[in-house]
Amino acid sequence: MVKVWPLDLHSRAQATDASLTTMRPSPDAISTSITTVLLPLDLSTVQVPPPSPLVSGRVVDILFIVVVRVAQLIIATFGIFSNVINVVVYSKMGFTETSSITLTALSLADLVTEMWLLLMAAGYRPAAAGIDVPPLSVTLVHVLSPLSNAVLGYGSWVTALISFERCLCIVFPMKIKSIFTVRRVFIVLLIILIVQMSSLLPHYVTMQLTYVQSPITNRSGLVFSWTEYSLHVESITLFASFTLPSLICFSIVLLCTVFLVIKLNQSARWRQSTSNSSSAAKQEGSISSKETRVVRTVALICGIYICCFAPNVFTITAMALLPNFHQTDLYLGNLVAICFTIAYPCQSISSAANIFVYFKMSTRYRETFYQIFCPRKE
Repeated sequence: MVKVWPLDLHSRAQATDASLTTMRPSPDAISTSITTVLLPLDLSTVQVPPPSPLVSGRVVDILFIVVVRVAQLIIATFGIFSNVINVVVYSKMGFTETSSITLTALSLADLVTEMWLLLMAAGYRPAAAGIDVPPLSVTLVHVLSPLSNAVLGYGSWVTALISFERCLCIVFPMKIKSIFTVRRVFIVLLIILIVQMSSLLPHYVTMQLTYVQSPITNRSGLVFSWTEYSLHVESITLFASFTLPSLICFSIVLLCTVFLVIKLNQSARWRQSTSNSSSAAKQEGSISSKETRVVRTVALICGIYICCFAPNVFTITAMALLPNFHQTDLYLGNLVAICFTIAYPCQSISSAANIFVYFKMSTRYRETFYQIFCPRKE
């Protein structure tokens, strides 16, 4: 029997075997050897190695430590205190106006978001997510992640409602009080909250949490397992509870802001053309200043909202539309992790920065803030 090695036809073993005999190989033996070498391979038995990740895990670890461990931890801690202050101030101001109700609801949504982002920054470890029994904090982050996205979607609806109300306040200044009453706004906010929470039912029904014990480390705990069916349900749930509301609210906020700026510019030009006396001109200057402040407030809120939520909306939309764009994918998994690593601190900035807008643009907010936290001694 002749042994032929396709990758090494002139091996030492063959040379040794040839030196043991003086017979020259027959043409039939040579043709048999060549035929053996040229036989086609059975591709069904060839094992293809898994693809290497598009981005190395070292890059993900460095970004996670710098962005999440440091930046997000600081911003989320500040955001918790700032939103608690917002809730206290608006509660002190009372709920006789619709703006106090909507801004309180937005502050509560931002408070829940900051608490979850703080939990993720303090307890989540990417290196521990792939072991057999990860720490409880890692499992808790996976379980609460859909809930946090639903709360973010609720905050998007509240932001859109605020922008729409301000737009109608310019278009119908005499009818806005009858259109947006305190009771109607409260009912609308409650309905939005119920719808957002109901969209999470498919995900939590199909969630698989099993109590396992590691034979290697002898540790036991809850493990969140992924299946093909649960991945599809998760994509649909995220799209319904976060991506779709964010896209719709982006459009509403942008359209309302553009329409508001156009109407304010038209109103300012009309008042300037009809002002004849010096007193009227002085009054016109004060009116223009108020209008400019409103435009800047709306534009600032809209800009913060769009810039800070765009990375997460892009990531979640890509996960819903592209089957391979997921954390469990061997090739794109690290890229998805980087997208989330950048998106989470942006969300934290959006939730924490509102206090500066309120304090700068609202005189009543400043007065109530000083009355609560900096009372004057008589």
